Amino acid sequence: MSCVNYDTGWKTWTDMIDFSPAPFHRRRMILEVAKRLKFRSLLDVGCGHAALLNDFRKLVPLDSVGIDLSEFVISENGRRFADLRFHAVDISRTALDEQFDLVVCSEVLEHIEDLEAALRNLRRMCSQYLIVTVPTGRVFPIDQRMGHVRHFSAGDIRSFLQVNGFKVLMIREWGFPFHTLYKYLINFKPGACLDRFGEKKYGPLEKLISKTLCALFYFNLNVAGLQICCLAEVED
Repeated sequence: MSCVNYDTGWKTWTDMIDFSPAPFHRRRMILEVAKRLKFRSLLDVGCGHAALLNDFRKLVPLDSVGIDLSEFVISENGRRFADLRFHAVDISRTALDEQFDLVVCSEVLEHIEDLEAALRNLRRMCSQYLIVTVPTGRVFPIDQRMGHVRHFSAGDIRSFLQVNGFKVLMIREWGFPFHTLYKYLINFKPGACLDRFGEKKYGPLEKLISKTLCALFYFNLNVAGLQICCLAEVED
């Protein structure tokens, strides 16, 4: 696992996750994929402050569970969402002793050193479907500061999942041109960008910039870019 202190991070990343265009569109893509599936239970691995789980609970009642490395954010989620279950779990070390129809692992694997252990634990908790999102392309300075230890190609993800008992049903790259341009622009001054848009509450200007970018991101292509979205199922 990277050296980032995720307890500290989740005390400050709330507006970034709520308003930043990339997390919003990742959640949108995950929900679009999930709507094509039949499932009654859901596990969000690396749930953060439960934005994705909250989106799911607005759509359909489910047996929903969130796990995260950060004990702080798990405690906060338990206070905010009495109808959901949360556990502090490091998937590079262990897994919950139960399985779920759908497991979502969004923007987690790039943070993990022991990838094989993490994938084995994902398989232990998944009874049917797995949705994974990861970054592709170079590891930018902002990515390093957020704890990324690697990025993946589509071939990497396909191979890792197949070796660990999954059959890949869909894999696509997303984000060109606007998300790709955004990634390069924010890395001209990564420290200043993180200070203004990562670790502080958003004011009216920050929210306006985020909403404008969010609108532009609807025009990104589903065949190229710096984001990978993958749907897999457990091999019989």
